[in-house]
Amino acid sequence: MSAAQPPTQSKSKPSEDLIYTELYNSILERRLPPEAKLGENLLAEHYGVSRTIVRQVLQRLAHDRLVKLEPNRGAFVSSLSLEEAKQIYQAWRLTEAEIVRDVTKTITRKQIAVLKKLVAEERQACEAQDIPRLTRLSAQFHMQLADLCRNKFLARFMKELVPQTSLAFFYEVKSMPICTKDEHSELLDYIASGNEEAAVAAAMRHLDGIEAALNARVSLRKPNSLVELLNTRIPSLCSTKLG
Repeated sequence: MSAAQPPTQSKSKPSEDLIYTELYNSILERRLPPEAKLGENLLAEHYGVSRTIVRQVLQRLAHDRLVKLEPNRGAFVSSLSLEEAKQIYQAWRLTEAEIVRDVTKTITRKQIAVLKKLVAEERQACEAQDIPRLTRLSAQFHMQLADLCRNKFLARFMKELVPQTSLAFFYEVKSMPICTKDEHSELLDYIASGNEEAAVAAAMRHLDGIEAALNARVSLRKPNSLVELLNTRIPSLCSTKLG
């Protein structure tokens, strides 16, 4: 399943698909933290659309398990317990290992070039300390790698799994593995050379490092308001959904 492309928009109001894409990416980038309240009235006013459209968007995000809908309370960004987070990383390791094995056997030069371009964008974001963009691009690397897997059930599971990591913990900027070492490039080099076992080992080291570099969200500085968080992504309203 490739990244969703929002339809062409009029200048008046964003569509349901575009608002969905924007909120999805905001959660993936960790701009909207776990337990953040997503008020229907506020979102409708912010985007200039009806509450019906906002409600439909929130329903779709709930289906993705990124939002939880609570009776008489409203919508909130989902959260995960520490144990749930550990289970997600365990499932990620098992799934990624099989994906890497398969992709190593079939990847083409063109596909390698596309992934190398994405890795270069990650490095630029890292050097600029643009952590939200880096976080999104890092997730995109794993999901695009999954897209190349011939087993589409594994690919679909991976693309449902990776965004869930945004719901429990946040990266400590200075210790993000992708910033301290170019691990995606290392993994891609092994895949490109056809070294299946080395590629799987590199993928496992990478995921071990990611999990070890996570900080509990309780240490985060709480945002002032949902509107302020949403405003940080206004320039990217036409971006694609990653996943």
